[in-house]
Amino acid sequence: MMPNKTYEIRQLYFQQSQYPVELAEPGPPPLLQWPDSSYFAKLRPDAELLQRVLHQDMEKARATVAEEVFGSQKEQQYTSMRHLVNLLQERSTLHQQHLYDIDHRNLQVQEELFGVRINCSPDRAKRLSTLEGQLLQLEQQRREEELAFWKDTVELREKLFESASAYRVATHRYSVFSRVEGEDGR
Repeated sequence: MMPNKTYEIRQLYFQQSQYPVELAEPGPPPLLQWPDSSYFAKLRPDAELLQRVLHQDMEKARATVAEEVFGSQKEQQYTSMRHLVNLLQERSTLHQQHLYDIDHRNLQVQEELFGVRINCSPDRAKRLSTLEGQLLQLEQQRREEELAFWKDTVELREKLFESASAYRVATHRYSVFSRVEGEDGR
């Protein structure tokens, strides 16, 4: 793994700076970094989730046996479920953008079609035919996008429900074991 030079330089600056700056709790450097204005900014929730999972307090002693036995299982199921939610949100956002683009182009073609219908020009019939063909193509693109969205999200939704069920089971095991442990007075 490549060292994170930006993080190291920033840390060095704050260590040697004459201006007192209180830093947040020094933790590990961020795993994934990219500019905020790029496409990768959309992946930030998964990057933060991955960062949290990889750098959880491993030194932290588990307080109870229930936490020791089922705590990591519960956390793993939650992380898996949260990742699937992030993927579904990304695909939904992309779907909305595609539909917006199609609707915007459809409106533009309809405006142009209206202008051609009210103006008589020598090539009016040809232009009407071309514009109506474009409208049909846009309607076809919209149907294709709806179908692609459905196909892309079917598997995600199935995995999400499976993951939610596994998380619920892990949480239940954890709570049952915690109650039993609490009754024993440990």
